[in-house]
Amino acid sequence: MKIFEFSFNPKKRKDRFFEIYSYEPRSPKEKPKGTLYMVGELDNALEFNSRLLKRLRALIQQEYYGSSLKAGAAFKVALKRVNGFLEQESKNGNVDWLGNLHVALLLFLTVGEKKTVFHAAKTGSMKILLVRQGMLTDAGKRGETGSLRQPGKVFSNLVSGTLLPEDSVIATTREIFEVLSREKSLLELGALGEARQFREFFSKRVRMLSQNSGVLIAAVIEQEQAKRSLPKPRIMFPLLHYPFLAKRLLLILFFLGVLLLGYLFF
Repeated sequence: MKIFEFSFNPKKRKDRFFEIYSYEPRSPKEKPKGTLYMVGELDNALEFNSRLLKRLRALIQQEYYGSSLKAGAAFKVALKRVNGFLEQESKNGNVDWLGNLHVALLLFLTVGEKKTVFHAAKTGSMKILLVRQGMLTDAGKRGETGSLRQPGKVFSNLVSGTLLPEDSVIATTREIFEVLSREKSLLELGALGEARQFREFFSKRVRMLSQNSGVLIAAVIEQEQAKRSLPKPRIMFPLLHYPFLAKRLLLILFFLGVLLLGYLFF
């Protein structure tokens, strides 16, 4: 799997904060938990909440990778912990983030040699898109039951599925999604698979994107190349497969050797 991360004018407004974060397993114990990604936006925020996204990413990482549960169950528990944290923040008087927090959490697990399992949760206006065989699906639509106004239910739904080779998962903030959606270029974006292609895609849209702020990640599931087991080269002597002929050949060689020795000595 390849991951591509992009930021567009993240400091254009002082009251808007963005975050792209990834965590890859660092030990054999963490490896079955897969790779975690977070794409976030905090809008209309006061300065004291500038680190809220970083606090959320640290919490989800700690709760998820520190759990002894299997990946799916551990992810659900971690989301509940995040909901509890946000609920406590609001009880403490920090309500600045209510209605302004937009986050997508993506989890990719490798099962066996080729299978990739995908879990996702979102809140706010974040978009999670799946591009498969020329078709675009709003994969985050099922995760829209969370409430921006109820701190304990911000992340209340989990989307899961299996990804196929050449699938592309895109997570992006509202403004960037709207720009690419108006231009009808989301399918084109989802068909890209190399860094050079992404650079060319966005370089053609510099002027259009310069008026907007946001972040975007694209996860591309690579095409598995079929492994072919080539036969080892063998040198075969067909005569030796027949015992009678093999014995006659050995006897002939023996007598030739005796004659040669007799010639040398006499």
